[in-house]
Amino acid sequence: MGARLALFGGTFNPIHIGHLRLAEDVRDRFALERVIFIPTNVPPHKPLEGNTPASHRLAMLKLALEDNPALIYDDVELRRGGQSYTVDTVEYVYDRYQLQERPFFIVGSDLMPELHTWKDEDRLVQLVHFIVLIRTNYPFSGVPGDGIMNMQYSVYEGRKLDVNSSEIRSLLQEGKSVRYLVTNRVLQYIHDHDLYTSNDG
Repeated sequence: MGARLALFGGTFNPIHIGHLRLAEDVRDRFALERVIFIPTNVPPHKPLEGNTPASHRLAMLKLALEDNPALIYDDVELRRGGQSYTVDTVEYVYDRYQLQERPFFIVGSDLMPELHTWKDEDRLVQLVHFIVLIRTNYPFSGVPGDGIMNMQYSVYEGRKLDVNSSEIRSLLQEGKSVRYLVTNRVLQYIHDHDLYTSNDG
């Protein structure tokens, strides 16, 4: 498969318009055929906030992507269970999609300083071309000081959309509106399943 792909990992708890618009922008900027959303099961570097079951996060992701064939999902990390390591997922993607070239991998500039702590980081940088998304207050000045060799990356400023999943969860816990921060289908799903209405979810 010679398709140009980007991998977009995250907890998507819940998925919101910022995630979707970023994927569209990246797809246009890097001439990609597909962006694959990969929901994390258990992040190895930070706790999963709240106790939203993976089944709900995946269901909302499916609803958010269902009308755009260029944005797809793969639930490999949820099916695998346990902690989610990027290198394992990337190797799976090579096999599953029969890739003949490096896929792109979207990563925030806030995570770059800790890249050297990721599992098999030397192997990982051989497998992907990083799209380093510049986060507010997290400038990126090049490859981390540890000197990871042969790292291919592009820096992407991205569109500034002031929306994040943590704020959405907080607004819902306070009984406030999140309309237009998530898609209508995701909003309906949240209401139907009474998600994020208490501090434990």
